[in-house]
Parts: sequence; structure tokens; C-alpha cells
Amino acid sequence: MLEFRDINANDFEKFNKYRVSDVTNASEGAFATMFIWNRYYNLQIAENGEFLFLRFNIKNKLPSYFFPIGSGNLEKAIEELSEYASSKGEKLAFRLVSRKNAGRLKEIYGKRFAFTEDRDCFDYVYLTEKMMSLSGKKLHSKRNHLNYFLDNFNYEYVEVTEPAFLNECAQKAYEWVNAKTKNKNPFEMGAMESYFRYYFRFNQKGAAIKVDGNIVAMSFGEKLNDDMALIQVELADDSYRGSYQAINKFFCENAWKDLKYVNREEDMGIEGLRRAKESYQPEFLVEKFYIEERI
Repeated sequence: MLEFRDINANDFEKFNKYRVSDVTNASEGAFATMFIWNRYYNLQIAENGEFLFLRFNIKNKLPSYFFPIGSGNLEKAIEELSEYASSKGEKLAFRLVSRKNAGRLKEIYGKRFAFTEDRDCFDYVYLTEKMMSLSGKKLHSKRNHLNYFLDNFNYEYVEVTEPAFLNECAQKAYEWVNAKTKNKNPFEMGAMESYFRYYFRFNQKGAAIKVDGNIVAMSFGEKLNDDMALIQVELADDSYRGSYQAINKFFCENAWKDLKYVNREEDMGIEGLRRAKESYQPEFLVEKFYIEERI
């Protein structure tokens, strides 16, 4: 039977070893995405030599699993998970499953599982070129904000390559997150703290914009696959009109111009965030499903 243990930062290499044979466009394909939200997910990890397994233990929710990561006998891997879930008195359930993997489950098991779209977790994917140029009629207002920023502020774009500047960005990020959440969202603050703590360990890229020496915007992410970058953190002081558009443009130009797409993650069902992400005209959405046994 599978043996699960709590996940830790040292599982970074293990996760990537299995992920090599399981390319994905979903934000969960990055170890950092999963790990930094561990205060919410309470992840546990196991492996059987062919697949890596992640178990979610979200408070007040049925324990569930990420779709097995790797290659090999998928049916055997699913049955191993089913056996483990049964030993805990639980029915087998999966979170954040791609449409492709949902189709694989349907093909193997037919009606054994029930499938529900998890719209709040769909990732927004954009053409990198569009994020750099903000071209087209539908992005006209974004260009106006950007041009205002470029014309009215004495700005400097700075890459995050040194621990001292990373710490400066982290302190500003904590200030902004606390102001936004009024210290009532420990999960978001925990994610920020984990991200900055392991920034170099997880091979992340980042940059910030300074105006008159003060940080007014920042963005961080990583290469998700050969075609796509993943933006995991993007924050700005919107009292500086155009700061969000500026950091988005400059980061894509300097870090991701050789990649076709940029994944800017999900909207978490937050109405304002959904409107903001939709307003940038995504090229497509990465669909995800919640799947559970019918029995």
C-alpha cells in the first residue's frame, strides 16, 4: 500500500523528475505553485516508482488527490489510490484535473466517476506578444494606462537576482498583501512568505519597477514548459496609474519573450479578479475538473 508523508522543499527535484514525462499547461505543473499554498492544501506525497502522488488535506473538505504525475500503468496507479482511500474510510476524489486526464479516466472507468468543472480554478493563458504590445482594439484601455505610466513617472526596471533586493521586494509584498487582506487571509500571506523564502531554491525569475527609488510593482514566475511561462506573483501599487500594465509588459519582454504563452493562473472565483483577467483577452483557458467516485 502507498505510504504518504508530509511534503517538504526537498521534494522539488523529485517532483520535477516525474513531471518530465508529464508536460502540462496547468499552473499546478510547477512545484512552487503547489508548495507555497501548502498551509491551505496540507499536502502529502507518495510514489510507486512510476508515478508521484499528492494528497490534499484541505480543512473541512473531503481528502482528495492530484492526478498521478508520471508515466506507466495508470490503471494500476488509480487502483493503488483507491485502495489507500478505502483504508481511510474515504471515497476516491481528485482535484485540479486537466481535461486530458479527465478524458483518460472516463476512457478507463466509464461511469465510475462523476466529473464537475472547477471554473474558479481555470488558468488564464495569453499570447506573450500580446502582453508585450497590448495591441488591438480590445486592449486599448490597457495601452492608455501603460502610456500614462511611461510618460509620467521616473521609473527603473530591476531584475531580482540578489538576496538583498529579493528581501526588499518581499517586505513590500507583505505590506501590500496585509493592506489588501487586512491581515485576515493567513493562507495568502503564508504563500508569499514561502515563495520568497524558496525563490532561489526553486529557480524562479522576478523583477520590479521602481519609481524615484521606491518599488511600485513586481512580478515573479518560472518557465512551465517549452512554450509557456507561469506568473505566480504579480503585485503593484495601483495609485501609480499603469503600474500593473508596465510590470506585465516589461517582465514579458525581458524574461519570457522567447516563449509563446504566459499563464497568469486562476481567478479563484473572485469577481473583480475574473474581470481583470478576462479584460486582457486570454488566448485560452486551462480547464480543470473535480472528480469523485460515484459510490
